[in-house]
Amino acid sequence: MKITYSGHNLKITDDIHAYILKRADKIETRFGDMQELNVVLKSEKRRFDAEMIVTAPRVSFYAKSETHEILSALDTVTDKIISQIRRYKDRVKDRRHNAPHREVVAQLNPDDVETAIDPDGTDAPVIVARQEKFAAKPLTVAEAATELQASNTVFLLFLNAETRQVNLLYEMEQGTYGWVEPLFA
Repeated sequence: MKITYSGHNLKITDDIHAYILKRADKIETRFGDMQELNVVLKSEKRRFDAEMIVTAPRVSFYAKSETHEILSALDTVTDKIISQIRRYKDRVKDRRHNAPHREVVAQLNPDDVETAIDPDGTDAPVIVARQEKFAAKPLTVAEAATELQASNTVFLLFLNAETRQVNLLYEMEQGTYGWVEPLFA
């Protein structure tokens, strides 16, 4: 992690430098992906301004604070950054867990329709009589078997929770099941 700091109308003492490093460690414990921390301290009349920018892959956080003491300005700006990081992590977690289930659809374009050869030798176009859509929610194979038992169908397409690929579970004779998992070479 790269830490840069500067002071305008203010000399950065060793104590302030140590305090900035302490605040940087506090932020880094909350957000380990941090690549760069930029701190700007300003002194105007009887007030101190602190600005902090935390840069990470795909995201950056900015906060500004203004108080009568330099260390309290650093505390306030650090707390604001940590609050932003917490909200960001919550958003990412919610987005991942509450994401709508992907809809998996097999669609045929008219250009993709091939002709089938009948046993009598005539060419006939392949006709798709029905198209179905399904919500591909992640399931384990055991959960898919339970869901297939509960339904009145002979097969079930599902999104395998372990491999994140579409799998097919079908009912065979005598209550057994067949499982088709794609293998990409």
